[in-house]
Amino acid sequence: MALIPLNTFKTKTAVVGSDSTASVYTAPIGVTSIILMTQVTNLTTGTQYVNFGHFRRFRVLPDAQGFGEQAGNTFTPLVQGFGVPKNNAASLVKGKMIIESLDKVYAFAGAENSMQLVLSILETANT
Repeated sequence: MALIPLNTFKTKTAVVGSDSTASVYTAPIGVTSIILMTQVTNLTTGTQYVNFGHFRRFRVLPDAQGFGEQAGNTFTPLVQGFGVPKNNAASLVKGKMIIESLDKVYAFAGAENSMQLVLSILETANT
């Protein structure tokens, strides 16, 4: 059995286009990821609009008081139609974001190949 490193820092980049079904990051099996920074850069000469969201793969069970249940296979938009001026950049999420094993992050824009996304990620092995 191969061992997963306890902590691994990664930088993920992706050119973002208009395909709303293309994920830009998936947390590997046996890993919980922390997205430390999310930045998008407009590569065009006009304002572009970006969408960013989280896809929960598995159902979350309620806590002992019956709260916090969440269905699986659920997309949650975090940023919708956020305008980034020409030749400019923006941070999409303030603070950190937890991505559990097999959860995904999606980003898409109004025009093809119009935005460059950078994610700084800490992957931690689930023990």
